[in-house]
Amino acid sequence: MGIPIGKLSLYCAAGGIAPHRVLPVVLDTGTDNEELLNDEFYLGVQKPRLKGKAYYQLVDEFMNSVRYRWPNVLVQFEDFSSDKAQKLLNKYRNDHLTFNDDIQGTGATTLAGVLGALRAKGEPVTALGDQRILIAGAGSAGIGVAQVLKQAMIEQGRTEEEARKTFFVVDQNG
Repeated sequence: MGIPIGKLSLYCAAGGIAPHRVLPVVLDTGTDNEELLNDEFYLGVQKPRLKGKAYYQLVDEFMNSVRYRWPNVLVQFEDFSSDKAQKLLNKYRNDHLTFNDDIQGTGATTLAGVLGALRAKGEPVTALGDQRILIAGAGSAGIGVAQVLKQAMIEQGRTEEEARKTFFVVDQNG
């Protein structure tokens, strides 16, 4: 809960959003950690983590309920696992006002940094597609960075294939 509260604090302090207009929510879908499942003091749901259809039904119920209660709500997805983050964003992006911080926020921040670096080097920002981009890790943040940079290259006139060829994605072992 610390991460959502911290983000909302930033939105209020730096973004001017009134504190009574934000609500941090955690969807506790259980845990597969045996130690926590057997810990009498564990505060989370002490059941195996929901998976598959049951998991997505729970998220669906949440999204529909929160939108019913607050029709103009912005739901920020935070720290969803990389196997679910993009699926959820794709599922809700056309019907709900949604934002995934790991995918979109990290991607936008990285794009701003790369464009700033190009300017600092004296290169035009349109040189983005001439760069070779190394992404360390294929989690939701790494893939989000790649998606945003690729889209910027396409908007600057590169084809999708040309943009794709600039990327190299590696894990911790290279």
